[in-house]
Amino acid sequence: MDIWLGLLAAPAAVLATQSIDYALIRLACASGAEWPMHAVSAAAFLFCAFAAWLAYGRWRAECSIGAPAYTRRIARTGFFALMAMIVGALSALIQLAMWFPQWLLPACR
Repeated sequence: MDIWLGLLAAPAAVLATQSIDYALIRLACASGAEWPMHAVSAAAFLFCAFAAWLAYGRWRAECSIGAPAYTRRIARTGFFALMAMIVGALSALIQLAMWFPQWLLPACR
């Protein structure tokens, strides 16, 4: 499950956050409170970072150097864990880049 969080759930969380932030623009303009948009973006960033951290832990467990060199290992799980770590970290970076303009620009412009 920790691999699939990084591969599928992290990019889906970034896309869902963008849709939710667009829906919250009207609320931010009407009430002047921008904190719901920041809360959604922060939660998505933390989720993506957590998914990348879980995938990193799985990758480290799969690529342990404790196994002898003559034993056969299946590299598929380690490869998927590495890709989940990369996709999760990239999703966290993209979410951070999408969150940054919310700090600088007002919501009602």
